[in-house]
Amino acid sequence: MRLFNEKQDCCGCMACMNICPKQAIIIRPDEDGFTFPEIKNELCVECGMCKNVCVFQNPSLTEREPIVTYVAINKNTDMILNSASGGIFGAFASLIFEKKGVVFGCAYNDNMEPEHICVDNQFDMKRIQGSKYVQSNINTTYQEAQKYLHDGRCVLFTGTPCQIAGLKSYLDKEYSNLITADIICHGTPSSGFFKGYIRHLEKKIQGRVIDFKFRDKSKGWGHMGKVIFKKKGKVLEKIITPQASSYYNYFMNGFICRESCYECKYACGNRAGDFTMGDYWGIEKAHPEIGIKNGVSVLLVNSKKGMSLVDEISKYLTLTKSTFEQASEQNKQLSKPIAKSDKRDVILNTWREGGYKSVADGFYKANQIPIIISKFKLLIPNSIKRSMKRIIKRRY
Repeated sequence: MRLFNEKQDCCGCMACMNICPKQAIIIRPDEDGFTFPEIKNELCVECGMCKNVCVFQNPSLTEREPIVTYVAINKNTDMILNSASGGIFGAFASLIFEKKGVVFGCAYNDNMEPEHICVDNQFDMKRIQGSKYVQSNINTTYQEAQKYLHDGRCVLFTGTPCQIAGLKSYLDKEYSNLITADIICHGTPSSGFFKGYIRHLEKKIQGRVIDFKFRDKSKGWGHMGKVIFKKKGKVLEKIITPQASSYYNYFMNGFICRESCYECKYACGNRAGDFTMGDYWGIEKAHPEIGIKNGVSVLLVNSKKGMSLVDEISKYLTLTKSTFEQASEQNKQLSKPIAKSDKRDVILNTWREGGYKSVADGFYKANQIPIIISKFKLLIPNSIKRSMKRIIKRRY
């Protein structure tokens, strides 16, 4: 049996591995670090379950747009500051913990590899809070989620739309105690390429990276990262800007995503989860009355189950009605996949042939001026930046 013919036909959701009754499917990385399922023929009985469960080759999306769209901001300031945008995930997790349930999401392991884990308390929730711009390893979390569901526990499963679709296909039935939330996904680079970037960073800073925040808010809401590392027994931090970071820059431009991301069946208004979470980019135009200092989220409610939970989640979130058209105007992956660039092959070939140092050297050589400008901007206090914006608005 063949699971797929071309790499673009596999999104890496790993539903096939989880469903296999003979554990005949293993996961292997390719030369670019992207993981793919592979059948061990000596164990395979050709039952076909792996083919039937594939949600990328056989998408089951209904033709519908979200029922309602909200601007969402967490009422807890600390929760917002630890979130990428408005703190939706923290609100959902708090609701589930209140119900004695469990939450699945993406965390870094000790080797800075992203993987899905299960948590059941607020302290551990911090591990899966915040954006990780890299594909996570689902492992056997679909199976774990099913066990909790059978035990009657409330389960919140979060992930990319294809991961949520993979879970639902694996379960193959509705569970009243399951809540799913997908993210507005920009596309996923490989964990292997990300690990190469982290090792490159460690050599530059001469320390061991223990965390990487793609969306740090110490300089305000937006695209600003932070690397946290240990050096000579001390825990230190360093701000990372998209303009000065090869990985961050290439991700934002869609240069290093998985092949299937450019053909994504789920980059549209027909969502896989009960809810969809993301940044409300363009909020200044759509809702100028709403303050954006600490971040603002868009929340799409996609199912009747989701609608039944709106009143409960409003205990944790300030919700303002919006429209899908407004929310999707600057969230382009709500209407189409990210476009593939010719630079993708060049970047990944450079990595294969010369390692991540060659990728970084090429990036820094081609972007010296933007890197210098971004470092200069970091020195300008936020108060001055805001004053300059107000002056420009008054003039123009």
